[in-house]
Amino acid sequence: MEQVAKPEPLEQSERRDSIRPLVFLDTNVIIGYLRGDPSAAKLFSAEAAGRIRFAVNPIVLQELLLAADAAGGPEFERIRDHLRVLPVDFAKAEALLPRVRALRDRLAHANDILILSSADQCDFLVTANVLLKNLVTAEKPQVVTPEELVTHLRAA
Repeated sequence: MEQVAKPEPLEQSERRDSIRPLVFLDTNVIIGYLRGDPSAAKLFSAEAAGRIRFAVNPIVLQELLLAADAAGGPEFERIRDHLRVLPVDFAKAEALLPRVRALRDRLAHANDILILSSADQCDFLVTANVLLKNLVTAEKPQVVTPEELVTHLRAA
């Protein structure tokens, strides 16, 4: 008699997902991966190994579409289904405005504010944009570069 594997109960799957860090990827990290950046490639290897989960929001997807050379390639097709799309939270974005204004000499792009409004659900926000690090005052997400997250994953 042939044995058929039973599907994993949804509750177990959700529990396993909740222990893997949720990592919000900024557009520049995905484009870096698509262009062969070694640190970004290590992040995607960690995701493929089941160590982390990826998230983006519609703003990141829009920026990728505008960078047509990035979104049109076969590499993007391979990773697209591994990206969880989080909603934009306009109330959280509005709450960030005083912090943006306090930076005075540095201009934050409106997209950065909308990205942060979604990323606060994540454990990490991976970006090469130093300005985003200055905007986050909460404990979560921890804003890191691809290199910093790779180092963190090695230590864990």
